Amino acid sequence: MLLDNPDLSGAETRAAPGRGPQPALVTIIIPAHNAQAYLAGALHSALRQTYPQIEVLVIDDGSTDGTAAVAQSFAPRVRYLRQENAGPSTARNTGLLHARGEYVTFLDADDELEPERVAALMSALSQASSRAAFAISAAWLWDGARRYGRLQPSTGPAGERDLDRFLDDNTPYVGILARRQTLLHAGGFRADLWLHEDCNLWLRLLGQGHTYAYVPEPLYLYRVHDESLSQECRKQLAVACQVYAEALVALPLTWSQRRRTLYLLWRDRARLCSVAGDEARRERRLARWALCRLAGAGAQTARTLLRPHFTAARAWQRCAGRLSHRLFATPKQP
Repeated sequence: MLLDNPDLSGAETRAAPGRGPQPALVTIIIPAHNAQAYLAGALHSALRQTYPQIEVLVIDDGSTDGTAAVAQSFAPRVRYLRQENAGPSTARNTGLLHARGEYVTFLDADDELEPERVAALMSALSQASSRAAFAISAAWLWDGARRYGRLQPSTGPAGERDLDRFLDDNTPYVGILARRQTLLHAGGFRADLWLHEDCNLWLRLLGQGHTYAYVPEPLYLYRVHDESLSQECRKQLAVACQVYAEALVALPLTWSQRRRTLYLLWRDRARLCSVAGDEARRERRLARWALCRLAGAGAQTARTLLRPHFTAARAWQRCAGRLSHRLFATPKQP
C-alpha cells in the first residue's frame, strides 16, 4: 500500500526551495520502535551534520520502552511524533507527510551518520543530471564500536547509476537522500513491507527511468546485530523473492533488465531452499530435506542459465575446456 496524496495540501508548512545563498532544508527522518538503547547515538550523529540546514524528525512507531523520553530530551532541536505501531515503512511515510524540508533522508534509530554525509549527498545530487531521483553513499558495517566491513550499493568511482547497474550491483539500503516530492509522487514506501522496503522503492524509482547519484565514501554506519536468526534469514529471502516477482509484473523492463531480475529472483529462491534444507536436516526431517535439495537444484540451474553474462556458447566453451583438460592433461609422475 502506497501513499495516495502526493500533493498533501494539509501538511505542515515547509521551507522554500533553496535559492541564492540559502541552502535547502533537509529533514532527517528517524523511525523508532523500542529504540531506547540506540536512539541517542543516532540523534547526536544527525545533529552533528556539517550541512547548515537540518531538521531532525523522530517518528515513534508505538514504542513501549523509553524511546519517547530519549527523543523528547533533545527538544527543541528534534521534533517528535508518535503513531500506533504500524511498521518502519509506515513510520517513514509519516515522516514524509510531516517533513518541512525540501529534501529528506532516512536514518534508522540504531544506525548513525558521519558528520559530512548530508553535505556530500546534497553535493552529489546537485551535480547529477535531472534524471537522478536520489543519492546514496557507501556505508560501514558496524557493531556499535568497531567498523569491520563496507556495505557498497555500487562499485567504482562516484557518478550516476541506472536500473541496469542497480540490478548488477543489487545492494540497496534505506538511507537515501531525495527530494521530498519525488518520493511522494512515487507513493513513498510500501506500508505492507516490513523487510526489503528499500529494494522495492529503488526498483520503483529506477524502473520509471530515474538514476541515482553514488558517493563511494562510507558515510553511514549500518549496525549489524548479533542476534540474527535463521528464521529471520528465511523471512528476508522470502520477501526478496516477492519483491522481484512483483517487479517483473509491474515494471516496464527491457529484456536485459527482465533477465537480470529473474536471475536475482532465482538466486534468492536457491538461497531460501538452502536455508530451509539446513533447518530440515537439523530437525531430522529427511523428506523435507530431500524436497528442499531438489527444489534448490532446480533454482540453482535457473539461476545459472539466467546469469547476465551467461550464454550457451560460453557454457559450452567452459565445459569443452574442462573435458579436454581431463582427457588430454598429462598425468603427474609418481
